[in-house]
Amino acid sequence: MKLSVVIMAGGSGKRFWPLSRESKAKQSLRLFSENTLLAETVERILPLAEDILIVSSLKQRAEIEKDAAEYKNVQVIYEPLGRNTAPCIMLALAAIKARCREDRAVLVLPSDHYVAEPEKFRNAVAGGLEFLDKNKNHIGTIGIEPTYPETGFGYIKKGKIVKNGIFGVESFEEKPCFEKAESFVESGNYLWNGGIFIFSLDSMLEEFKNLAPDIYETVNSLESTDMPESSVYETLRSISFDYAVMEKTSKPIFTVPGDFGWNDVGSWKAYFDLLQKDENGNAKVGNASFINCRNSLAVNLTEKEIIIFNKEHELLVVTEDSLLSATLDDHSKMREITEFLGKNGLEKLL
Repeated sequence: MKLSVVIMAGGSGKRFWPLSRESKAKQSLRLFSENTLLAETVERILPLAEDILIVSSLKQRAEIEKDAAEYKNVQVIYEPLGRNTAPCIMLALAAIKARCREDRAVLVLPSDHYVAEPEKFRNAVAGGLEFLDKNKNHIGTIGIEPTYPETGFGYIKKGKIVKNGIFGVESFEEKPCFEKAESFVESGNYLWNGGIFIFSLDSMLEEFKNLAPDIYETVNSLESTDMPESSVYETLRSISFDYAVMEKTSKPIFTVPGDFGWNDVGSWKAYFDLLQKDENGNAKVGNASFINCRNSLAVNLTEKEIIIFNKEHELLVVTEDSLLSATLDDHSKMREITEFLGKNGLEKLL
């Protein structure tokens, strides 16, 4: 089967404020190279894809178009407002079906993850596609071999081997406490759930029709999937693909374990972990100097010279219109900042 790729590129830019904003979320940032995370995602899967469909938010159209315009087989559709991943994926499937009018293999990817070894990633996807080609009624995931007990990820429990390098899925586990995550990793039976799915187009449309008929029918009632009318789209319930489909499906589920240097770059701390450090564990982007500091991060997008003195686990982010001072230990609480801005008349910074 030919492969259509769906890249989910919504998000509201809350965890990487002040670099990311509502009009420029994390996938439009250049965190590791001259390419944005979205462009890196496209480049990573391009050798396997027949076509690529990006689903994003109207608020981010200007930034998304800059990347999409660089590729001839990449198209974009825009949600008028966010309704979580189940409506997003159903919208993409309806758009693919309208254009292709044939069954396809579909790969769903987040737009803002980091992969150190793209070739290994493609090998994992190719293995899943080969299995799907002979088992079109199955639903697949690319699981990530865990390297430490992370409490911020969901987990996939591997079942029996169904083919060399491919396992059935026994269960999906919610984000665990540390002790549970530790036992998951030690057992060797669990993978991180990176939100990467493989399935056949017609099979998944059937699942939406059976398991989430309200979403299926509402999306199919749209006059256009390219630019859905807000009055219809806002009536969709907000629900994740995991809850709406994956946890309810009776179809066989398989997983392909992958070890390709994956990171969801879900926080400033996760970004810090991926950067090169000096002898004291400090990392910087742009002009910055550390004096008697350890394990700190400075990100400076201005021409100013930044000095950080006598700090540990410090986070300092400087842009032309704002400055964020926090600690890396507070990485999970960053949404409180954008909530504060919205409630205190500082919406211009969102």
